Amino acid sequence: MITGMLLLLSMAGTIAQAIVTPIPAVPFTLPDKNGIPVSLAGYKGKTVLVHFWASWCVPCRVENRRLAKRYHRFRELPFEVLGISVDTDEERWRNAISNDKMTWPQLIDDANLKKSVAYRWNASALPASFLVDPRGAIIAIHAAALPINDPEGFRILLKKLAAAK
Repeated sequence: MITGMLLLLSMAGTIAQAIVTPIPAVPFTLPDKNGIPVSLAGYKGKTVLVHFWASWCVPCRVENRRLAKRYHRFRELPFEVLGISVDTDEERWRNAISNDKMTWPQLIDDANLKKSVAYRWNASALPASFLVDPRGAIIAIHAAALPINDPEGFRILLKKLAAAK
């Protein structure tokens, strides 16, 4: 099955890099914009794009807007985006969510670097994104490029992942 995923990722013609051996995703629970805890484990059975960003990061904001334009194309599939901001200014974070028209779940990371999900996921440069398969394994990095640059190829990948779970 991994070979098929690697082939689809390379067919997409994007900058996404496949991980040869899937790596278990580090679990996390973070508050959403309403303060309600959201856990990655709650999305088991779906493919999840974990997307790290910040309001002050210009490349992040560009990627957010591009992803927002494509997000609706995948709503009927077992797929979700979880945005994780490393912002420390909650007002700027909320304004960026609104201005970039991000309608998927938005979480805010722990301000303590050593406790942060970004640190534990090795998201050292922003934007950073990881594709987590329905079983909870990271299968691609720089994965936001997939739905942005090749939505049809990404749709095929999502269907294959859903069928394989």
